Amino acid sequence: MPIPTGRPVADSASLVTSQIGGKSLLQLAQDLFGEPPVLWGRYFSSISSTGTVEYRHLRENEPLRNAGIRVLPIERQTNRVNGSQADGSTDAEQNADDLIATFGADYLASQGGAFLLFLDVEGSPPLSAAYYLGWATTLMAHSRQVTNGDVTVLPCVYGVQSDNDTWNNLTSACANGAECHGAWIARWQVRGCHKPIPFDPAIVSPRVELPCKILLWQYSDDCNGGGGFDCDQTNPSIDLDNDLVRKCILPPQIPGLTG
Repeated sequence: MPIPTGRPVADSASLVTSQIGGKSLLQLAQDLFGEPPVLWGRYFSSISSTGTVEYRHLRENEPLRNAGIRVLPIERQTNRVNGSQADGSTDAEQNADDLIATFGADYLASQGGAFLLFLDVEGSPPLSAAYYLGWATTLMAHSRQVTNGDVTVLPCVYGVQSDNDTWNNLTSACANGAECHGAWIARWQVRGCHKPIPFDPAIVSPRVELPCKILLWQYSDDCNGGGGFDCDQTNPSIDLDNDLVRKCILPPQIPGLTG
């Protein structure tokens, strides 16, 4: 029996409207996959963060919504993830505030109220158990507090398949009360632009037994170069809608494409 593939997903540190060769990243991804990606990963760090690495809703909401693509939220404080429990708690408050302010608490509540946020630990010091414990518990508690219980931001981890220290420390943190609502594994089997390849758990899964489901696999990076996007796919064995898609954000309709 052939090994199945998942649905296509993209992520980028550039706006989805960024142009390469006269086409936006969104157009390039649709050309590559033959369909719009199900999700697009973008960064949410803090309300005060500037630059185009951060999600810019005035520019990106409309094209993503029109294509039916949901936002897959990622945070980016990779130089801090080996810090203390207090460090994790501080960062979590900023991450949650950014995500909620970007889309609005009322809108998020109307869309189900529970959304994934992936802690980016790729290419960084290994995740510490203390940091994750502070980050995960505060992320959930703070998001509920500032929305009167209407919105919960659910902690997840994005990391490299071979980073055993990160996965062991994640497991330790969860044994001490933290929650993990999903893992996104980076293990590049091809490079550049490539359609989804067979999702083999023996290739994707870390050697450490994880305390949460593997939801996504980044199988290739740098499609159209460093200013382009990475190629990902969903795990074909999960309940796609309930485990993943409904916990990502279809952007609301707002006027304007600049800001």
